[in-house]
Amino acid sequence: MTPNLVWKRIYRGAPHLILDLLAPLVAHGFHPPALKMADGIVLDKPGKPSYDSPSSFRVIVLLQTFSKILERIMNSRLSCVARVAGLLDPLQSGSLAGLSASDATTTLTHEVRTLQMTGRKVSTLFLDIN
Repeated sequence: MTPNLVWKRIYRGAPHLILDLLAPLVAHGFHPPALKMADGIVLDKPGKPSYDSPSSFRVIVLLQTFSKILERIMNSRLSCVARVAGLLDPLQSGSLAGLSASDATTTLTHEVRTLQMTGRKVSTLFLDIN
């Protein structure tokens, strides 16, 4: 496994090298099994009265840096195609440029303030469904 620092140095010196390494994988739609492996870490959620339930824990998955680079490239390419083809739901948020959770929050805040300025009563409800 190559540390993140090494990939950053390669990218600064010769960014095309990383794309050249990944090009055959992208061209053939192949995702090597070695890049699919990840390490998972289970953390307690603070403040839970009991740790008898799976919802009392948070799992963090650590992918190899090279997998993250490949995922980022594929996500950007697929999101462009999905936008052009009209495959994205207008209410989609997260994982896409311009549709992140912070973008959704900013849009919601703007809409609420706009309605409040016209004298309307506004309520919001947030649900965390596991």
